[in-house]
Parts: sequence; C-alpha cells; structure tokens
Amino acid sequence: MGPSQLDPGEPRRRHSRRAIRLPAQLTWHGQHFAAETENISPGGALLNAQLPAGVTEVVAEIELRTGRAVRVRAKVRWQRPSQVGIEFGTFLTPFEEA
Repeated sequence: MGPSQLDPGEPRRRHSRRAIRLPAQLTWHGQHFAAETENISPGGALLNAQLPAGVTEVVAEIELRTGRAVRVRAKVRWQRPSQVGIEFGTFLTPFEEA
C-alpha cells in the first residue's frame, strides 16, 4: 500500500505522544531560543518556540520534572510561526558540545 493509499484513520507516528509542558531551550549555531514542550514521545517533541526560517537541526535541552535535563541533537521536521516539531537524534552527555 503506497502513502496515498493509507487509511486516514491510521496513526502516522511510530510513538504515542504525551501532553506535558516542560521548559526547554533550543540551540542553533550558538544562538539560544526559549521553548516549552507541548507534547513529547520517545521519538520527538512539539515545542512552543520561534526559530529562524530554514533551521533544519538544533540541540534541544529539555528540563525534566526530576530536576535533570536531557540534551539531544534533533532534526526540525516542521515549523509554524510559534511552534516547532522535532525528531530526536543523538542524545548527548552533559559535557558534550553541541
């Protein structure tokens, strides 16, 4: 079955998402952008944030409720004026450079 033949009721995502608001920061070429998650899954997140047009990759730092943060290289899959959809790539240790 080709992409145009998929059942419109069938979910497109590989992972289910959880609605949760967590503070975050996106970094692109040394510039930092404040963000907040709208929802998150093991494979990516929807964030409330504004990035310059044409950004394709960022480092996302998401603060967890445990007080720790997760840093991950991520692909920007889409942008709207105040939202960004990212797909997680490589998770980084606290000491790795973006």
